[in-house]
Amino acid sequence: MEEATRLVSTGDCVRLWDVVTMAPLEQFNPHNGRSPVAQACWSSNNQYLVSASSSGDKLVVSSLKLAPVPVVELGEGKKQTRVCLSSSFQFLVSGGLDHCVHIWDLKTSRLHRSLKDHKEEVTCVSFNASDSRIISGSTSGDLVLHSLTTNLSSQAFGHGSDHPIHDLRLSTVKRSLLGTVSDSGSVVLWDSNTQKELHVFDGAHKAPASGVAFSPTSDLLVVSVGLDKKIVCYDTASRIVLRSIRVESPLTSVEFTPDGTGLVVGSTQGKIYQYDLRNSSAAMRVTVAHRTSVTCLRFQSSTSRNPLSSSQRRTPLGTQIPSGGRYYSPLSIFQSPLPIQEEEPISSAGAEAGDSRKVSKSQWHSKAAQLRLTCLQKPSLYSRCSFVSQVELAEKKLQADVFPVFERSGPVPPAAISSSLSQSTAEVVGHGGAAPLSSLQIELIQNMIHETVEECRDACHKDIINLQIEMIRQFYILLVEVQGLMEKYSVNESLVEEIERLREENRQLRTKY
Repeated sequence: MEEATRLVSTGDCVRLWDVVTMAPLEQFNPHNGRSPVAQACWSSNNQYLVSASSSGDKLVVSSLKLAPVPVVELGEGKKQTRVCLSSSFQFLVSGGLDHCVHIWDLKTSRLHRSLKDHKEEVTCVSFNASDSRIISGSTSGDLVLHSLTTNLSSQAFGHGSDHPIHDLRLSTVKRSLLGTVSDSGSVVLWDSNTQKELHVFDGAHKAPASGVAFSPTSDLLVVSVGLDKKIVCYDTASRIVLRSIRVESPLTSVEFTPDGTGLVVGSTQGKIYQYDLRNSSAAMRVTVAHRTSVTCLRFQSSTSRNPLSSSQRRTPLGTQIPSGGRYYSPLSIFQSPLPIQEEEPISSAGAEAGDSRKVSKSQWHSKAAQLRLTCLQKPSLYSRCSFVSQVELAEKKLQADVFPVFERSGPVPPAAISSSLSQSTAEVVGHGGAAPLSSLQIELIQNMIHETVEECRDACHKDIINLQIEMIRQFYILLVEVQGLMEKYSVNESLVEEIERLREENRQLRTKY
């Protein structure tokens, strides 16, 4: 059974919620209870949560496998209030009251590097999608990009001390698109590759803007919230305000739902508002979440990232990881499974079941880690199995057999996909006359092929949503143009009355003369 999507909110404590029912799942505070929790973020496998407090007492990595348990504590006394995890879950970046950005190695639980590019408090930090760059903002209004591949920082850019940065986000669709909000109430879009300003939505808020978020399914939609009690939706292409929603209290944070159709918004009164952007501007549900302001809202990752999947077999430079399994990162020479990731026992019944869809996510990740360790520790076994090559062969076989059917006839029945999976796996097992693969290896290959199919489905779904959003946007633009033309060329009532008056006067003159 697939686990429910969870939402984490921070305030007087850290709370986990079931997104569908907004029922509280867990509540804990690994920090000094007298100061609010400022921020929290998920690991890519949704099994760990990293948090920082507003006092900057320490950074805490908590395991969520059973009850929340702190497993790693970092930066005690360094006044770190903002935090972000890399997608590989090996490095953690933080910023705070000491004006510095720190990079932490979770493998060794030590400080890897400190960046001193800011002159004032660091208010937001983030990795880019490939983990090759870090972007940070501060109360001085400066934004700084630091490249992990070259260990060089960009020149500070921004709008100066009159526009202290409150929040920043990178679009997950158009990955170079950066959005920032500031005390001035403006929302600014940047190109993070060139550090050039793309557009400024001046006067978007009449009070300091506090949060910004991009749609996870389209780069056309961005949302901001502010202390003026407003939610504002923008079209990044035509650069217009699409909708403005008024709320009863000042707003502090915002996040899109994973499907991109709704919003969750936090307020200074400790409430969480849920909105469906497809319907009215009224909140679907209001939940009292915290005794203090809601400082952060984050949904867990929609899918747990597989450490052996093709999307993760790339370095931050975009080069493919060699088949030997070594990961060449700007920050490390070799990446191995993290010591804080506790492996769960693998059920023998599950390994022999043959139905890969019944294997839980935790079992799947444990099996993947075990197989990778086995292959690395026994070169002879690895060379005999050629695991990565066989997986790539299976993926190519699937693309050749299944994907053309998608293009020719639309959706493929599950039976056709299962048949193709079985045939592809069988061909891989017998490839090159090598010894038969174990049931674990066959199961891994099938799981990875299933993930490829799911990625294709997700891509198709996103394309359809983007098409619908573009159609709605074009319709709205045409509607505005038509209304303008109607106002310009429509019949003027006063002019018609004047014409009728002149006709009557003309008739009277003809009768008289």
